[in-house]
Amino acid sequence: MTELTEEAFYARFRAFLHEHRPDLPEEVDPATQLWEAGYLDSFGLIETLTLLEELLGHPIEIGADDLPSFFTMRAVYESFVAGAEAGAGAGAAPGSA
Repeated sequence: MTELTEEAFYARFRAFLHEHRPDLPEEVDPATQLWEAGYLDSFGLIETLTLLEELLGHPIEIGADDLPSFFTMRAVYESFVAGAEAGAGAGAAPGSA
């Protein structure tokens, strides 16, 4: 897996959000509540999982307790990308750590 810097992740995630919700502001702060601001809904969550799997190169398994990991871009990065780079990320596929 190619290392994905935090800023590169935010840039890619912003482009993804803008592509799916062009009616909302393109500049999204990493701490913006994505659900409250209208960027994510249940369908958007599935698309976000697909994006993360593409970026990380492996399937991501989540449960109901993982929903807070999708509240902000920062939470997504810290829960899935930074953790995966450290080799012990939440949501990493079994055996991928």
